[in-house]
Amino acid sequence: MTDYFREHHDVIDVDGVRVNFGDGWALARASNTQPVLVLRLEAKSPERLEELKTILRQQLVKYEPLKNIDLDQ
Repeated sequence: MTDYFREHHDVIDVDGVRVNFGDGWALARASNTQPVLVLRLEAKSPERLEELKTILRQQLVKYEPLKNIDLDQ
């Protein structure tokens, strides 16, 4: 996932992958305290936030354990 986003966006890969979209960002990283993937997203508008969720979801579902991921929880 890091490689994909790095081809298209500015990426910081310390402690996960943070993708800077210019008008928002997304972070995906492993939790330190439990066996889960922590996702954080921020955008300048609710509409852009939904677009960033879609972009992130399209990459995450490529991995079998994340096929049914819900980014609205």
